[in-house]
Amino acid sequence: MLRRSRSHLPLAVAISLAALGGCKRGEGNGAAASASASADPPPPDVGTSVSDAPPVVHEFTAPDGPALGAIAGQANVMAEPSATSKRLGYLRLGAIVGREPEPAGKAGCPGGWYRVKPRGFVCTGDEATIDMKHPLLRAASRMKPDRASALPYHYGFVRAVLPLYLKAPNAEEQTKAEFKLKEHLAKWESSKDELNKVVLGSYDVPVDARGVPIASKKVGEVARPSTSWGQGELFGGLGEGDPVPWWLDGGSRKIPNVADFKVPEYATFADRARRHTGLAFIGSFQLGPEAFNRRFGVTTDLRLAPVSKVKPDTGSPWHGIELGDAAKSPPLPFAWVRVSDAKTYKLVDGKAKEKSPLEKRSIVLLTGKKVPGPDDFYWELKNGQYIRAAHASVVMTPTELPEAAKKGQKWIDVSIENQTLVLYKGEQPVYATMVSTGQDKMGDPKTSKSTVRGTFQIRSKHVTATMDSNEGSSAGGKRAGGGASARRSSSDDDAPARKDPGKSDKKKDKGDAPKKDKGGDKGDDGKKRDRDPEYGVTKRRGEGTFWLRDVPYVQYFESGYALHVAYWHDVFGIARSHGCINLSPIDGKYVFGWTDPQPPEGWHGVITGAEMGEGTTIVIHE
Repeated sequence: MLRRSRSHLPLAVAISLAALGGCKRGEGNGAAASASASADPPPPDVGTSVSDAPPVVHEFTAPDGPALGAIAGQANVMAEPSATSKRLGYLRLGAIVGREPEPAGKAGCPGGWYRVKPRGFVCTGDEATIDMKHPLLRAASRMKPDRASALPYHYGFVRAVLPLYLKAPNAEEQTKAEFKLKEHLAKWESSKDELNKVVLGSYDVPVDARGVPIASKKVGEVARPSTSWGQGELFGGLGEGDPVPWWLDGGSRKIPNVADFKVPEYATFADRARRHTGLAFIGSFQLGPEAFNRRFGVTTDLRLAPVSKVKPDTGSPWHGIELGDAAKSPPLPFAWVRVSDAKTYKLVDGKAKEKSPLEKRSIVLLTGKKVPGPDDFYWELKNGQYIRAAHASVVMTPTELPEAAKKGQKWIDVSIENQTLVLYKGEQPVYATMVSTGQDKMGDPKTSKSTVRGTFQIRSKHVTATMDSNEGSSAGGKRAGGGASARRSSSDDDAPARKDPGKSDKKKDKGDAPKKDKGGDKGDDGKKRDRDPEYGVTKRRGEGTFWLRDVPYVQYFESGYALHVAYWHDVFGIARSHGCINLSPIDGKYVFGWTDPQPPEGWHGVITGAEMGEGTTIVIHE
């Protein structure tokens, strides 16, 4: 069944991973602006029941000797001790990795270039430090993404425009910064339990040690379902009573603003988050009466969002299935029922007669025969009945195999017509699921929201990256036919990252209240949207442009096209993206851990190639 409609929103100004590219038509800009802390754990060993060679994983234990930490949104790892050498990947704020005791040189880097584990060089200075007591490393100590989880951070969506505070604001500062705050707080107090209620999601899917869903267990059969979490935990905290972080204690900010949105030191907040923006959180705390007793979530770039204006979300519980065990997995071909009104039919004398309803997302076994019917094509079921082709996401053996399959290597098969993704080791299917590709399906990718087709290799992998929802991205340029695109030249993945050349650093915080929405907003159908006195025009999901912060498990394979988790929807099996391939959290995490290469321990992103390992092949076809 479909999950409830979500109130989607939170912020994001993409940080300097822009050069890595984003999803087509602005679906992503590959930002690297959050925070991770100590070295990431090695990813779970997935797919080994079929593969005789595990994913390329650069492993090392947490450094107990000389170490280096990232103190900026992104610290690039270069192939040589030079800013003009090839980029191998990057660290995020708070990440700590092992290093050599002495610098390898200081050319263009007064602090010194240090060789880090497992390879590459990082410049110390503005982006990294060897001082393990540095205030930013201390502040970011809880920012490590959880790579063992379907979602590496906790997420929420902005339901009402909010300021992203730089310090714990008192009542006067909040009143000055937030429009009609008194009315908002009264409404929140009367319905907060319902407004921030969650349903079972990706955290609640029982999985084994490899991250594979356990078929014998249902969603929610876990030690602590997310529906039992308090607001503190839903927003990334350890519990309801987490204290105010030391770097915010006393009402002042004791560390610099690390967000990409720059403001004067005296500013109370740095930018606002629009409705529908998606935010990632790494902690939360509640203030006292002097601050309206409000709870604030700490974002991954160390800004604060009032949670009364954010809807927590736990992602879709949808996931695919492991293949290869004849006793447990269905034989190919089979199909998932992808719509709620699907039925079986008998085809008699050129007419389709309805037989039985089918449960959405159930599996039906096929003979492999596809026939024309009175109003559609139909797939024949093994019981002799039929299902409309439009209602079935079919998994079938490919008619052509890529070179990777002939060599016994890993590869990924994606069908746009069927909205399915299948992992293969040679000719053996490993895992299958439903995805969401570009909404214009088989259209021209250059002029429409369609996924590019062909044979590619994974070019770069990111634990998370920030993307926009619709047409624009700081990484994008103009494409044929108008509109913005996040597609970039083939050399951009290897180029040193560049800062967003936008105008955000010129803006000043003067405590202005947001301008009142004057109404008249219309949706794609031309009809006016209903207006709430506080939340403004009600928008359909995906309408307008907003940021989706820290999109998990992003894998670029061609310019701005990527495989990535979509934590903001639950319509897998239906084409709906702007060109990227959307996966559920469970599936996205599994696929990220299965493909080669893995980001080394402590790194947030890796560029594929001879130095770090070649990327897995992906074949995208009709």
